[in-house]
Amino acid sequence: MPDVTPLPEADLPRAAALSALIGWNQTAADWRVFARHGAVRAVDDGDPRALAATAATLPHGAGVAWISMVLVRPDRRREGLATALMRWAVESLQAAAVPCIALDATPAGRAVYRRLGFRDLWSFARWALPSALPAEPGVAVRRVAAADWLALLALDSTGFGAPREALLRGFAGRCPDAALVVDAPDGGGIAGALLAREGVRGPQLGPLHATDAAVARALLAAGLAARPGAVLDLREGDACGLGPWLARHGGRVQRPFTRMALGADPPGDPARMLAVAGPEFG
Repeated sequence: MPDVTPLPEADLPRAAALSALIGWNQTAADWRVFARHGAVRAVDDGDPRALAATAATLPHGAGVAWISMVLVRPDRRREGLATALMRWAVESLQAAAVPCIALDATPAGRAVYRRLGFRDLWSFARWALPSALPAEPGVAVRRVAAADWLALLALDSTGFGAPREALLRGFAGRCPDAALVVDAPDGGGIAGALLAREGVRGPQLGPLHATDAAVARALLAAGLAARPGAVLDLREGDACGLGPWLARHGGRVQRPFTRMALGADPPGDPARMLAVAGPEFG
């Protein structure tokens, strides 16, 4: 059996090197989220380039926890490393009595996770966004202010269903120019919000919440202007019809993902969430 051990924060650069080697987008700042707010385990064979394998768990309140970053260096695949790390992740969360264990699977991972008892919930797709999107007439977008956070977190909780304030504030702190809101027309809070973060391969927009299509389009246009070359993880069949709109303006789908769960269904109303924070964060 491989030796699965806790990952010291000093070794996070080697975890980031592994995700970059495989072609994923996470930065060292993303890995610090798991180390400081969740747990990371690794198989370390002493290779100075990168760890042999990793997995991470990230609780969102008491009701749901995410499994992500199940990565194996290409030269160490088919040795049971991912299986051992998944066993640690599931067993540790079940021992903590987490009602819902969730993850976002690639097509290759989906079959593996189904054999472990995970079931399909819904799908989303990674979109490569065009160089620019047209501004939405009559919709004013502005940066997030301190006074917006209560409403922004409430909007996110309605869709995602669990508290994740530290995660979202971290995104806003890393990309403040792309942390955006649209005020509700009646002056009662906000009608939509978008956050972003930098990645090794390019920026990522999300999560995205909006009460209508015009607000969603305005936020995406402004977010892309602040972070050109970004990607977006868009829920399939979103109520605002953003997929066809993005395709008309040159956006293209890169790859699909499936949200899966073990145990209870995740809380929240996924129909209220237009784009997710990323498969590693939910």
